[in-house]
Amino acid sequence: MYETSPRAVGPYVTLARLGAGGMGEVFLARPERLVAGYGIGDLVAVKVIRNEVALDADHLRRFRREALVAQSVHDPGVARLVASAVDADAGPVWLATEYVPGPTLAGAVGRHGPLPVAAVARLGAGMARALAAVHAAGALHRDVKPANVLLGADGPKVIDFGVARTLTATTLTATGRIVGTPAYMSPEHMAGGRHVVAASDVFCLGSVLAYAATGRDLFGDGPVAAVLFRVAAAEAELDALPDALRPVIADCLAKDPERRPTARELAGRLDALCPAGQAAWPEPVVRAVADTRAEVSRLCATGSPLLPLPEPAADAGPEQPLGARTLAPHQFPTQGPNPPAPPAAPHPAAPALARRGRVRALAVIAAVAVAGAGVGAYLALRGGGSADGGGAAGSGASPGPTTTLSPTRLVAQAGVDAGGTDDRSGYVPQFTAQRAPGWKPWHGRLGDAPMNCAADTRAVVCLLTNGTYEAVSAADGKRLWTSGSPAQEASVSATGTLFVSGDRLPPQVRGGQALIASGGRLQLRDTRTGAVRWQATPPAGRGRFGTQGLLAGDTVIATLSGGELGVEADSGASIRAYDARDGHTLWDRTLSDKPAESTAVEGAYRAVAVLDGVLYGRTPDGLISVDVRTGKVLGRAAGTTAAGCRNLFAGGGTIRCDSRESEGPDGSGATTGIRVDRYAPRTLEPVSHSTYPLDEKVADADVLVTATDRRYALAQDTDSGELILSDQRTGRQLQRVKAPVRGPGVSAPLLADGRAVLADHHKLYVIPLDERRGRLGTPRAVPLPGAPGDRGAPRATDDAVLIRDMIRRPEVLMLGGVAHVVFDRGAITSVRLP
Repeated sequence: MYETSPRAVGPYVTLARLGAGGMGEVFLARPERLVAGYGIGDLVAVKVIRNEVALDADHLRRFRREALVAQSVHDPGVARLVASAVDADAGPVWLATEYVPGPTLAGAVGRHGPLPVAAVARLGAGMARALAAVHAAGALHRDVKPANVLLGADGPKVIDFGVARTLTATTLTATGRIVGTPAYMSPEHMAGGRHVVAASDVFCLGSVLAYAATGRDLFGDGPVAAVLFRVAAAEAELDALPDALRPVIADCLAKDPERRPTARELAGRLDALCPAGQAAWPEPVVRAVADTRAEVSRLCATGSPLLPLPEPAADAGPEQPLGARTLAPHQFPTQGPNPPAPPAAPHPAAPALARRGRVRALAVIAAVAVAGAGVGAYLALRGGGSADGGGAAGSGASPGPTTTLSPTRLVAQAGVDAGGTDDRSGYVPQFTAQRAPGWKPWHGRLGDAPMNCAADTRAVVCLLTNGTYEAVSAADGKRLWTSGSPAQEASVSATGTLFVSGDRLPPQVRGGQALIASGGRLQLRDTRTGAVRWQATPPAGRGRFGTQGLLAGDTVIATLSGGELGVEADSGASIRAYDARDGHTLWDRTLSDKPAESTAVEGAYRAVAVLDGVLYGRTPDGLISVDVRTGKVLGRAAGTTAAGCRNLFAGGGTIRCDSRESEGPDGSGATTGIRVDRYAPRTLEPVSHSTYPLDEKVADADVLVTATDRRYALAQDTDSGELILSDQRTGRQLQRVKAPVRGPGVSAPLLADGRAVLADHHKLYVIPLDERRGRLGTPRAVPLPGAPGDRGAPRATDDAVLIRDMIRRPEVLMLGGVAHVVFDRGAITSVRLP
């Protein structure tokens, strides 16, 4: 790093200078709160924009708009934007993206030659799905080229769809301006940026796939005018393409945009060319990725300097890393403007043969970070106003999140239950667009006591203790529909056995769809009308739908128990995926070959959470991660801790589970603490762990981790009633405070934009969270009209106790700046979150 290199950028500490280009410099960085114990998944590539670029009003306006669009794209094939600062008046302009260890397609083909047919098909299918996600977000890539796709270990990552460009790149969309890179443009590019459409990205993708399969640019090189003429008027020469790929690529290159397949259609055609069980990339590319990961892991573990780069990376271009720079931990001041890149130092002497593999890996590190610094997708940035336009309550509380999703898309994605959203993290951002139209504070009552509830912008849907479902309007609490006929009331026997007749699957509600199980059949219903859109019956001999299903975009995920009720299963449970549009089966994946009694399935086998297109579940053997689209197993976490996971969270950028720590090697002794383990997303590689100690004098002491966001974890000590705030990444406990209320009738605390939220049978409690200092403030109590108040617990008998008579936690369903609080006897109160 140079003397003028910043030591810190925003909330990140720079570790190494990775490169520079016309836009600015790129650094490998870690979050400032992580001093030790971090891994590759914690690292980001931070691109600091040069002052002269940031002060150009037109370019900065475009940069802001594209950075916001990047947040709305949700697909594993698009490298995600982690954070950014785009206000030149407030300091340096920068953006941070996920760090992807892997070469660009240009670098891989340049070093190792064309890819085999199967690898090209996988590359194209992944890129096509990524482009489909970009198009669905109302955006266009406009510059699809080999340098803008990374070959990651688990597939391609499309990067840089207009988030950052050099001043010399033709990216602005004014009339008469050209958008893109000449050899990888479409005919529409010639007419200017306003004429570029989604089909233009498909044309460019066809050119990229031709390059991957042949190793050369499809429309040749030479003067720009000549290349543009060939793109616009000449027919592409496809004779060198493999026979299997030629018709697909030819369709992408049709001169008429209407004749080209959509990105989603293209993905389906290319998927058919991908043989099962074959590695995604050729062996040289796999080795390059492995070498890169090894080098960066060493940096994470030791902080020791990395070797200098002996030569530029193969995929040279306008964002090409400078040669002969040392990749070492920072040692220099943070002040000063962003200067032009200094001249390259002389190349060092050729390294010994034993060091060449390492040097190649470091070249990949630099190339990846520089190329990936203009990437976008994933989480709404935190900043701006709260759901109602103001900041969260309390001094120092962070403002609410912002989003570039249209109100229509926000409504289509909306849905919560007592565990939060799809990721089960207990953190629920609040957007006003997700509030029910015409909402006013209300309170109402269900026809019977609820067991589990969920809500979207239209309805609150609950499974009742009589084995039926009931939906009420989220706007005013009026009854909308019910399902089935009442059965015998659910009860708990004197020995603790739960008995439920009728339906028992907790509802999942999202974007106008309610996923339930009526009469043993999985049903997808309209949340407002209750109309059945489709239903599915378990395959013969496969048991029943055992636990809550999941609505993951266009996919419905269900867990099959593997046995009939009360009968020992012959095989383990499985996950079955259905197309949400018509209910046809997409894939079926066995969770574990280990049989289990179906009465224990709810704890032993379960699809739990979805994050970034990956499904996370529990099995008797441990944890499992599965690609939602294909059913492919991406990772497993085995061992005693993973197998004993009680609660699984997929929020805050990592996967977490808590389990009991016991005395004795076999875990048979007294429980001494609650262990929380962190795993890397997708792969489930162990990252770190922490422990919440328990008071060994209290037999039933327990700590429940109930919510995590990207920075903090919130836990509840069920014995002392304290709330415990911890650093989400390190596990370090920051604060223990007395909860405003305690007891069996207190809800699990959740997080929502700088505040913790919980309820009892009287009031809703909102506690401001100062995210800069890591402190919970003074609680604010909000009365809940219609709340049932205190009552006595049911008298202990030798007979079964009805669930409806037991004192249970309220469920807090937070959505759109509103909290629907559902009480154990069936009352519901809906109030505005302060």
